[in-house]
Amino acid sequence: MKRILISALIICACLTLAGCGTAIPDVTGMKVAESTTTIESAGFSVGQLTYDETSAEATGTVLAQTPEAGKRGKSGSPIDLIIAGPPPVAVPDLLGMKKGEAEAALTKVGLIVGDVTESYDASVSAGNVASQTPEPGAMLDLGLGVAIVVSKGPEPVAVPAVVGKPEAEARTLLESAGFKVKVEQQDDAAEKGTVISIDPDDATAVPGTTVVVKVSTGVALVKVPKVTGMYPDDAAAKLRAAGLTVKEVSIHGPLDDDAFKEFIGQVYRQTPKAGSLVPRGTLVEIRSWWEAG
Repeated sequence: MKRILISALIICACLTLAGCGTAIPDVTGMKVAESTTTIESAGFSVGQLTYDETSAEATGTVLAQTPEAGKRGKSGSPIDLIIAGPPPVAVPDLLGMKKGEAEAALTKVGLIVGDVTESYDASVSAGNVASQTPEPGAMLDLGLGVAIVVSKGPEPVAVPAVVGKPEAEARTLLESAGFKVKVEQQDDAAEKGTVISIDPDDATAVPGTTVVVKVSTGVALVKVPKVTGMYPDDAAAKLRAAGLTVKEVSIHGPLDDDAFKEFIGQVYRQTPKAGSLVPRGTLVEIRSWWEAG
């Protein structure tokens, strides 16, 4: 019983006397991060940090410590430090900000923008900060930089090749790839119901883009040839050869519009106009003037 009591007294004394416990490391001259690692590796914890903004030493350098190095202390006990320079500041939350807004937020607390990179991000709008290093809330010395990654928006994906496919199949392929679809009908000689063009027609596009799909009505378009200045029979033959039908209107007698008097006996007006794209079989009216004699 006496031995147990004596052992307990010895242990108690060792915990209170300088000669017992773990040796406290010397961290003066170290940077805060290094001193923290050294202190914790020795079995102690970092206690209160005091900052000396008047010190000529480099910012973040340990100027003094309490307890002093060489003494012995209880495992886990705190070691207070005096640090050169101003205290670190909390890194603001920049996520979702524009680059300019992020720079202003950092300047306000005494920090700067570090490396800026860009990356595709489907959840963050293009031009906004998608991530940052260090993370929000981390403590950083004044004047240091915070790296940011700016979103380029969703990554473009391949636009399916749908020209020539039936409308239903084209819609399925485009929607499965993440696009919206708007269908427009267009007269064309291609098989009715098949896709004749899409817009945009780029190889890649951002998911969510609306793709305008033009679908053939199966009606061929022809270009109306110019027949003014031709004799009616020749003009009619030319129009029919182009796949159009003809209505001839002959005017006999004086012509009100002097601008057309040079076309005596010839076609002076056609409707639709030359160059128009119309469905095959469209009726073209030609007018000729014959001066009464």
